[in-house]
Amino acid sequence: MHDDSNDPIDLAAHRERRAREQKLRAAAQASRSADAPTEPGPDEVPCIRCNEPVFGYALRCPHCGVHFSGRAEDFAPREGLSRRAKALVALVAVALLLAGLSDDIAALWWRMK
Repeated sequence: MHDDSNDPIDLAAHRERRAREQKLRAAAQASRSADAPTEPGPDEVPCIRCNEPVFGYALRCPHCGVHFSGRAEDFAPREGLSRRAKALVALVAVALLLAGLSDDIAALWWRMK
C-alpha cells in the first residue's frame, strides 16, 4: 500500500475544486429559493433568521439551522396589535379627546356654579 499522507498538496487544484463546489452550491441554492414558495403555508411560520417557511412545531430551521428555544411559532411575528398596544392607543385617544374638550368642559363647569 502507498501512504499518501506525506505527499505534497496541490494547493491550486484544491482552490479550483473548492471554488467550483461553492459555485455549484450557490447555483443550487438560488434555484431552490426561486422554486420554493416564500409564503408560509397554513401550519408554517417564517423563520426569524432566514424568513423561509418553517413548520410551527419545529425546534430548528431546516434552511439556516437556527435553533428555537421552544417552538418556531413562539418566535413568529404576530398579526395586528397586541392587547397592550391597543390599550395604549385607546388611552392616548381618550387623553387627546379630553385635551380638545377641556375648554368646553371648563366653560360648562363655570356656568353651573
